Amino acid sequence: MKEMSSPKTRPGFLSVILCTYNRASSLRRTLDSLARQTLGPAEFELIVVDDSSTDNTAEVCRQAGKLMSNLRYFPTGRNIGVGNAANLGIRNSAGEYLACLDDDCIAREDWAGRMRDALKKHPLVAGCVETPRSNFVKDCHNVAEFHTFMKGRKEGKVDFIAGANMGFRRSVFEEVKGFQTKAFLAGDMAFILEARLRGYEIQFIPEAVITHDHNRTRLSTIFRYSAEHASQTILLRNKYSSLLKTPFIFRSPVLILAAAPVIALKVTAGIYLRHTHRMRFLPTVPVVYALKLAWCWGAARGLKNWNKAAGKP
Repeated sequence: MKEMSSPKTRPGFLSVILCTYNRASSLRRTLDSLARQTLGPAEFELIVVDDSSTDNTAEVCRQAGKLMSNLRYFPTGRNIGVGNAANLGIRNSAGEYLACLDDDCIAREDWAGRMRDALKKHPLVAGCVETPRSNFVKDCHNVAEFHTFMKGRKEGKVDFIAGANMGFRRSVFEEVKGFQTKAFLAGDMAFILEARLRGYEIQFIPEAVITHDHNRTRLSTIFRYSAEHASQTILLRNKYSSLLKTPFIFRSPVLILAAAPVIALKVTAGIYLRHTHRMRFLPTVPVVYALKLAWCWGAARGLKNWNKAAGKP
């Protein structure tokens, strides 16, 4: 492994950015999948930014580095948050093309190659996010969070992007001035909305596949995540309301809670009825509906707290 040293940009080269924090066991699987890529090590680099993990993440990376000559490991020294970690990794990478995935994801063997080829044609790309089908709660979370990017959707334009599987050109990153550092759970959404304000469109690439095999196996955990995530994304939905055509209901905590059953029902129905291939996840419907109710509760709470901090009634 080599320490990062602010290299010059290499045209046509892909840099994969992987930020990690205290997930050594799942990180090992992610690194194993990246070691098996059909794209050769001379054609892409892997930048692992360790955000001051206290487990054996450093050892996992050291062992992986013995098999991957293109792996570059960088410990932050202190916990700086995923936005800062991503910015740090990107600014010390060499690729004209940049791809990000999470430390609980497993990349298909052709993932890096697919992302590089897609970025030659499109400035922003969203890859396919699959669920491992090994645990019901994992399926529920993945369907609720990543249904837009799941298998069966055809290539085309999409409105959002998932940080678990995203790619962009360095020129976009520099124009947007990187990831916002205050949005711990929605940094990818904030980044992409800034890019869209500048006229960039997102292309969904169904062949660029990762499996999101997270460790959330309790219903309480995924409900908490849904609410916490909503508390931040609702602020972005209002900040970029003209771009997203945000309904007026989302501007009031009271209205969000009052309309929560209808909002959750509409979103849940759309997940399964708009794309019939998702019907294979039909058993997850009750939980996904409940997760959307949790989203409404979290959104109302986040908006209420923001209004209070801003001195609004």
